[in-house]
Parts: sequence; structure tokens; C-alpha cells
Amino acid sequence: MKRLVLLCLTGALASPLAGPILFHEQAQAQRVTPMQTDSFARICSRPTGHSLCDAYLSGLADGATLSKLNSNAAGDSAATAGFCVPVSETTASIRGKVLTWLKAHTDALSHPVGESVFKALHDTYPCEAKP
Repeated sequence: MKRLVLLCLTGALASPLAGPILFHEQAQAQRVTPMQTDSFARICSRPTGHSLCDAYLSGLADGATLSKLNSNAAGDSAATAGFCVPVSETTASIRGKVLTWLKAHTDALSHPVGESVFKALHDTYPCEAKP
């Protein structure tokens, strides 16, 4: 249970406040989890790790979404979302798509998990451009 809470909090803390291009710059200025993506992928690939993986993914997605909403509420109408996961998407589906992305981007496995998962979500769930 303690690990689950830590993963949830880490997901919220790891979500960057700007676009994914600035992630490295922000990671140097803010605390991010030291877990590497390869460890996270191993956890997510095992049925016994699904609940931990899903908690992390939900925490990161919630953190990114709430960060955008907070920026908008604070008057930053130009704040953009890093990714847009449809409400209908299940956590199991998100997990599967993130794992698929990680398998296709093995170079990301040596990076911090927050950076890689954010990029996976960004690439997998792009936000529709407004006309």
C-alpha cells in the first residue's frame, strides 16, 4: 500500500507544467522520481504489477490535467494540455498503449519514468487542434 501511495504521488509530481519539450529543463529544477522507465515497464508487464502501474498512470494523467486546469483558472488562457486522454478510455487500455509505445521506443527505457510516460501519453493521445 505504501508503494501504491508513493507511485500515485510520484505521478502527480512528475507531470510537467509545460509542454514535453521543456521536460528536461523542468526535471533539473524540480524533483522527479528516480525510477527508470525499464523498471516501470517490467512492473506494468506483469499481472501482479497492473494495479501499481495503473495508479502511476492515473496519477500522472490527473496531475497533467489538473495542472492545465489550474493554469487556466489562474488566468493563463494559453496553457495547453500535454495530452488528451478520452474520458471513455480505460486504464487497462492506457497501460497497453503506453507499453506498446515503450516497446517501439527502447531508447526511452533508460530515461526517468515520468519523462518517458509523459512522452508516450503525448504521442498516443494528442489533443485536437482548435480551429
